[in-house]
Amino acid sequence: MTTRDSHHTMSSDHDFDQAARRHYAESVATLSPQTAARLRAARHTALTTAPMRRGLNWVLAGSCAAVFAVAIALQLQREPPAAALPVQTAATPVLDAVDAGRSNPDDAEIDSLLAALDESPDLYLWLASNDDALPPPSEQ
Repeated sequence: MTTRDSHHTMSSDHDFDQAARRHYAESVATLSPQTAARLRAARHTALTTAPMRRGLNWVLAGSCAAVFAVAIALQLQREPPAAALPVQTAATPVLDAVDAGRSNPDDAEIDSLLAALDESPDLYLWLASNDDALPPPSEQ
């Protein structure tokens, strides 16, 4: 911003301020005494009741904070859950039952094809080829 622009802004701000003050003075001068009395009474009522509500808000906020602190402390004092027992998958007995029922000589070939699918590096090749699609972990 140049000096000329800042001077122009300051003068327009000053003009705006002067116009606002002038309009305020005019509106106060034209205000009826009844309206002014009602506004003074409303302001007085608002100012006398506000401190009580503020105090109540602080009490409520403090009590909520205390309740949350106690809840967190109780959660931290709990005993850790017992270690879960390892779960055996049902895949091994099912595959053994299927293998026991086979009597076809092609079973060995099918088993080798299935093993090749289980050990296929295609997933890792696909991940490596799409490595440039994501930013490196250090930039995330």
